[in-house]
Amino acid sequence: MSKEFPSYDLFGTKISPMTTPELLELLASRIDSGQQCVLASQNMHGLHVRLWDAASRQLHGLSRTYVHIDGMPLVALCRLRGIDARREHRVTLNDFIWPLLALASQEEWQVCYVGSNEGVLAAGVAEIQRRLPRLSIAAHHGYFRSEHEGRQAARKVAALRPQLVLVGMGMGRQERWILQNLETLAPASVVTVGACMEYIAGAVKTPPRWLGRLGCEWLFRLAENPQRFWYRYLVEPWFVLAYILWYSSLGEMQRLAGSLEELQTIPHDVRDTELSESA
Repeated sequence: MSKEFPSYDLFGTKISPMTTPELLELLASRIDSGQQCVLASQNMHGLHVRLWDAASRQLHGLSRTYVHIDGMPLVALCRLRGIDARREHRVTLNDFIWPLLALASQEEWQVCYVGSNEGVLAAGVAEIQRRLPRLSIAAHHGYFRSEHEGRQAARKVAALRPQLVLVGMGMGRQERWILQNLETLAPASVVTVGACMEYIAGAVKTPPRWLGRLGCEWLFRLAENPQRFWYRYLVEPWFVLAYILWYSSLGEMQRLAGSLEELQTIPHDVRDTELSESA
């Protein structure tokens, strides 16, 4: 039987704290057993997207979906929530993608990547094949003009009978495409990889890995491209924090209502005796 990996409720969203070796073990076990799984990532931007995007909430809610931590703030939020999460549970996609592709090459999995534009795809796939020449990888762009075109791409990918499908379209779009085409892609396991191909292709500079270990990659991205990232890093977190405060206060009100409801079920003579004794 495949090993189980626990998930927890983090202020209303699923989180599955796993290290890189555990993530690789999860995928290997599911692929070997023919059980499809979805491996999604979560960070502060993802929490913000999830507030407005029903597809992200629905995909993460599936029993076959695991949501790993991609951001040090989520480690802190997990601890605040009483969830055992440590620094090693923060796995960035830039660090995870190469061990994942190396495992795919070793296990001789057919890999398909969906996302990015044709220029980035060509440069990215060439770099992957340079570093992992034995890896079998196919790619399809992620710029679909309609849902029908997206479904056609999914059928083309499924025809290759991949064991692993990597989807990099940015948070929101990639979750929607996966949700719409999950059954078509089965039994392949699916991993969301965001802008990984842009970094592999060199279209976007990769933050120094020491910044990643400190959880400060966002500072590099903000300085490198403030026009693209200012809203994500300087505005979105405030919406997320407001939601967390609302969710926490709602939980307190629900617990209070539950206590009052429980009190109403106690017989009057018993309740009056308990209240007088406590006084």
